[in-house]
Amino acid sequence: MNLQELKAGAVQYRAAEVKDIDAANREMMVKAAPYELTMDIGGGIDETFKRGTFARAVKAPQRVSAFWEHGGPLIGRGIQVEDREDGVWVRAKIGRTTAAADVISLIEDDLIRDVSVEFRPIPESMLVTQDGDRLAVVHTRAHLIGFAVVNEGAYGEGAYVSSIRDERLERDREALRLWLASAKARR
Repeated sequence: MNLQELKAGAVQYRAAEVKDIDAANREMMVKAAPYELTMDIGGGIDETFKRGTFARAVKAPQRVSAFWEHGGPLIGRGIQVEDREDGVWVRAKIGRTTAAADVISLIEDDLIRDVSVEFRPIPESMLVTQDGDRLAVVHTRAHLIGFAVVNEGAYGEGAYVSSIRDERLERDREALRLWLASAKARR
């Protein structure tokens, strides 16, 4: 994770899971992001989505996109977004493209189950605190962009994003510390 991008509101990716697929109706249900669950996303950073972080997506589910891999082909669109107690859930209509058909087959055959959620942080809706060497990022609001069906979740072991984050780790931690210090000074 590039912390400069996080505080600048750049698109972020997190692992999630396909919860249900209805191949006959070409629909997929995904728990896009859990609420009130603190996850260690590496580099001494813990991240939490507060209940309601993605509540605004409920009003415009069609703006939530489904992709085969990040940057890959569009395979569907959201038809329903539910802001539940345990997280934000997305029901997506899957298209009739070759890529979409391949994704449905791979999920039905239980060869892939991972989804990587795409969201854009809202810097003024992020609470960043420090406790010793640990940094905590709490999102109270963020833009839900969509999700990508992937072979391995964005932050799974050996994932490409993890290796980039590791290369930038010290610089990113220092950037977040400076941002935290400047936020405290503005108060």
